[in-house]
Amino acid sequence: MPFHVRLHFGPPSSPAVTGTWDSEATAERKFRGFIGRYGSQAEVRIELVEDGPRGEQTVRSWTRERGEVEGA
Repeated sequence: MPFHVRLHFGPPSSPAVTGTWDSEATAERKFRGFIGRYGSQAEVRIELVEDGPRGEQTVRSWTRERGEVEGA
């Protein structure tokens, strides 16, 4: 199953930089790297999403205000 990491520089509907990996471990490293690189910016939202048999499911997300949140 592919995993996507999305980096939004504005509201959730804003354009995003997206990367896709087959390995959850690799996607997790990219997710953490994006937090380190872009996490201090106010409007940034970072998501780790699994593309499974029932469609996309958010594994975790991160914003400066809320920190890391499991699931949607």
